[in-house]
Amino acid sequence: MLGGGFQSFVAWRYLMARYHTVSRPIAAIALGCVVAAAVTYGLHAGLLWHFEQEHPRLPAFNRYVPSMSGLHKVDDLGVWAMRGIGLLLGGGALALALRARRGVVSLIAWAGFVGGLLVLALGVAMHWLVGDRSFVELALLIAPILLVPIPLLLVLGLFRAAFSFFTTVSVSGVFVGSMALVVVLSIMGGFETDLRDKILGSNAHIRITRDEGGIEDWPDVMARLAKVPGVVGVTPYMTSEVVLSANNNYATVIIKGIDPASVGAVTDLVSDLDDPGGMQRLQPLAEDPIDPEVEEPDSGDGQGGDAGVIDPAPEDMPGGGEPIDYSGDEAPVDFGAPDVGDGGGGDPNDDVVDRAPDDFAGDTDDEEPIDFSGGDGDGDGDGDGDAGTGTGTGTGTGRGRVDTTIGKVGRMELDRGPDPLSLPPRDGGRLALLDGVLVGKELEKQLHLYRGQEIRLVSPLADPANPDATGTPIPYHRDYRIAGTFFTGMYEYDLKFVYVTIDSLQEFLQTGDVVDGIEIRISDPEDTGAVGARLARELGPGYTVQDWKELNRNLFSALKLEKIAMFLVLGIVILVASFSIIGNLIMVVVEKSREIALLKTLGASDEGVMMLFVMQGFFIGAVGTLSGVLVGLGICGALATWGFPIPAEVYYIDSLPIHVDPVSVILVAAAGLGVSVVATIYPALVAARMRPAIGLRHD
Repeated sequence: MLGGGFQSFVAWRYLMARYHTVSRPIAAIALGCVVAAAVTYGLHAGLLWHFEQEHPRLPAFNRYVPSMSGLHKVDDLGVWAMRGIGLLLGGGALALALRARRGVVSLIAWAGFVGGLLVLALGVAMHWLVGDRSFVELALLIAPILLVPIPLLLVLGLFRAAFSFFTTVSVSGVFVGSMALVVVLSIMGGFETDLRDKILGSNAHIRITRDEGGIEDWPDVMARLAKVPGVVGVTPYMTSEVVLSANNNYATVIIKGIDPASVGAVTDLVSDLDDPGGMQRLQPLAEDPIDPEVEEPDSGDGQGGDAGVIDPAPEDMPGGGEPIDYSGDEAPVDFGAPDVGDGGGGDPNDDVVDRAPDDFAGDTDDEEPIDFSGGDGDGDGDGDGDAGTGTGTGTGTGRGRVDTTIGKVGRMELDRGPDPLSLPPRDGGRLALLDGVLVGKELEKQLHLYRGQEIRLVSPLADPANPDATGTPIPYHRDYRIAGTFFTGMYEYDLKFVYVTIDSLQEFLQTGDVVDGIEIRISDPEDTGAVGARLARELGPGYTVQDWKELNRNLFSALKLEKIAMFLVLGIVILVASFSIIGNLIMVVVEKSREIALLKTLGASDEGVMMLFVMQGFFIGAVGTLSGVLVGLGICGALATWGFPIPAEVYYIDSLPIHVDPVSVILVAAAGLGVSVVATIYPALVAARMRPAIGLRHD
């Protein structure tokens, strides 16, 4: 007798069967949040202005060390001002609210009371919150937080104006759960996306290595890989673990050899540099004037160099001189004491005369050579060391001492050298001859490094050709010059990685022209499976192809598991809301038993009555889920547009990252609708089993 679709009409009519009005408590709470936010931001602006007037030259904010901010000088003033304003505002508004009956004045008074309570509570909490951040900085962060509940309260007010009280409770539960899921999953997706972008910015999409050893023919391999469809960048690399020593500080780092010409096509290292010129400074800043490779002169036999040949002196050698011939059997030159002509060689007991050099600074034209062969220096053997008019200080031990300052030799003119300002750098230009190295911001901060500083890298690999006194090989070590710094946004990368040219690292580790592997960037990071298969076919056996997902599997698996766990935890909010739906519909069955009996008397089937209650649950779930998803997306949009500040020194980013995943939003909507519909099954079965005679018994 009843046509199809009556269930929708009856269900919707029941949900909205009430006197429509705006809930005054909800409106008062929303306005109270606005009042508290206004007071908090006003205190921030006022105290900041006061501080700038009192200390015009003192910087207010310190971006990296908030605890050193000069704004701490007004912390106590801000805390007590917030407490006083909260007491005055709350007390005055409460007195006005108790005297006012109804109307706009009463609503404003209660809103002021709520705002005063919030301000007073914040003033008490600020005593413990002020620490790393000053009161002015915290007030700027708290003011927007106080505005976050306003959208929620407005939506709840609309629910209360449109639905009955019990329906409002059910719809609000689904709404809060759906909104929380959308916002939290978007924030977690933002962190995951930010982490993935930073990892892909510092690492390649695909990495290729040999199963055994390094890649010797890497230029040919790179040329082959560059022709594979989907590949947009190819670069070689080498890695090793070394110890960095500077300023008496040490740190274990991972050194990575790169090709400056091609690394920018695979990673974001070039854009991460604080100075783009740092990549060019990896090469030595000056050429070494000394050729490290010494070629032996040809001996004339056509066989190249010979060990027993004449080694000519360099052309720029002071004093010139004839080449020394070591090819014969003559005895080498004796650099002992000079022979005095007696054929006995240089005997210290002979009468040795040490003649002054021709370019001696003193006036020696009229003086005799100084005789150190014995005596006292003046020929009288008394040991008094008299020399001309000088006053000797000899001890009479048989050998005199000459006063080299005053005497027959005369006063010497000391050569003090050139002007210090005209001298070359203290290192003699050695620093410019060193290869450069790029270090991260965190490593620079922890070891107090600076650009242009000389550092030393020590490898745990030992050089068997360079043992110490005990025969133990000495580890490889090499000096470098800091060419620049980079900032990737990843604490571990900025602390642990240093970059040098691949040629420099090969010379450092003495590996020859061999690389550890080849890094590749592709057009679509999500398409690593197909491109990796093509690369494996191109290279054949003996090579290992790994993509960024496999290299960072543990990290992204943990993030995915955390995201699933968060979905399940917040889904409990919707599950709790489903119990209110069950209780609400059971009360409908009890209260509307006569209406149900009447519908069955008029011809409604058990299935029709059951669908009536299922439709009620569907409407509750649809309204709550749809409003929750929309408000959640709105909050995400606001956070992405204006940003929500977070401590950059902790999270390495200054605002919450937001990434809305359409799949996650669809899953949230499906979960809200599904739980709401499932919650109606039991009340619907109770209503379907009701007999008309029982429902009409008391009529």
